[in-house]
Amino acid sequence: MKRTAGVVRTVVALCLLAGLGLSASGCAEEPKPSVSVLGPWTGDEEESFEKVLDEFRKKGVDVDYQGTTSLRETLLAQVQAGSPPDIAVLNSVGELTEYAHDGELIPLPEAIRERSPAPWAPELTVDGRKNTYWTPVKVDLKSVVWHYPGKAAGKGAWCLGMGSGATSGWPGTDWIEDILLQRSGHAKYEQWVTGEISWESKEVRDAWETWGRIITADGGRAGAAAALRNGFEGNDGKGLLKRKGECVREHQGSFARRLYGDDVRFTPSAEAVGELGKGNGRGAYEVAGDMAAMFRDSGAARELLTFLTGEAARASWAGNVAERNRPFFPVSVGPYGDAWANRAVDRALTGARRLCLDASDVMPAGVRGAFYRAVLEFLTAPGDVKLLDGLLDQLEYEATRQRERGAGRVPSVCAAPAGGG
Repeated sequence: MKRTAGVVRTVVALCLLAGLGLSASGCAEEPKPSVSVLGPWTGDEEESFEKVLDEFRKKGVDVDYQGTTSLRETLLAQVQAGSPPDIAVLNSVGELTEYAHDGELIPLPEAIRERSPAPWAPELTVDGRKNTYWTPVKVDLKSVVWHYPGKAAGKGAWCLGMGSGATSGWPGTDWIEDILLQRSGHAKYEQWVTGEISWESKEVRDAWETWGRIITADGGRAGAAAALRNGFEGNDGKGLLKRKGECVREHQGSFARRLYGDDVRFTPSAEAVGELGKGNGRGAYEVAGDMAAMFRDSGAARELLTFLTGEAARASWAGNVAERNRPFFPVSVGPYGDAWANRAVDRALTGARRLCLDASDVMPAGVRGAFYRAVLEFLTAPGDVKLLDGLLDQLEYEATRQRERGAGRVPSVCAAPAGGG
């Protein structure tokens, strides 16, 4: 870190000056190595992550962790000021891709690349060289529907909540992405995400229209309107499924089980939603992850990344939180604990034919933001054809604008899981 370098220079300078009364032992002391980390975890999640870092601190390295709910803005400001963290953890592969092409990221050492499975950590070609620039430290399974045992996964009103501060709308993008993946297949999904097919294509339009039909079939327009009033975890932060009598099933990523514990079950969306599973059998799941990338190279930063992607750190992380809060890790490492959700998610991740990165996470930030806003506007009138025409036109315009300015793109977003598929 810069402050560490400053301390070293100061100590050396003082030791070179005569008559200052410094002991030989004082001059010989070196400051402890340190590393700064910026990440998305706050509250209970931050407490859990700090306990993992405490294990690393036993190696004699100081770690300064800053958790924030305004990760994009905080990181961008630090990078522009020339003082980025040593390591940043974020789920936006699109942002990481742009930072890599701008020369802000450090390629990962080979030992860490080997622990970075597809599709979470694709190789990028930057300045004519292929490298991996980030590694997943925690992952989530999507393309699933949560429900209580005994409740038919394929019937009943949907739990819908779009509120999420500056990123409101993302639960709706998950829906549209999953529908396109299940109905059109991973190849078309990948073409859309990487900009090879238009937002106005029949596959993309079909995904929006299908979502509109699904969410209005049970609960009608009232359900869509309620989604605009609800936070994605419920307005009380305890989960939408707990609002008994209002909804019985929720399309959400595997992190949702921390809201409900082990008394809920999930069903793959292709099985739970009739319009997705007819003759499908593709075995594709959408996934997301929290990716760690180096913005400044140092031995301490490399050592911390090696630790975070290893067995000891993941076992510590999984063991120091309540059973229902345990995080999931890349499939190359395996599950921790006996909880039903742990075993079921691991089986889904390792048994999938294809795992595909969350589309909006991969898109350039400008397109992702436009996608979020379009979802919110669509929900005001899900059956309005002219409204959808206008939204898709706006999204294609933004995607074209980002391509013309040279926004970087990942080469692929889908892959067979390590050791599975």
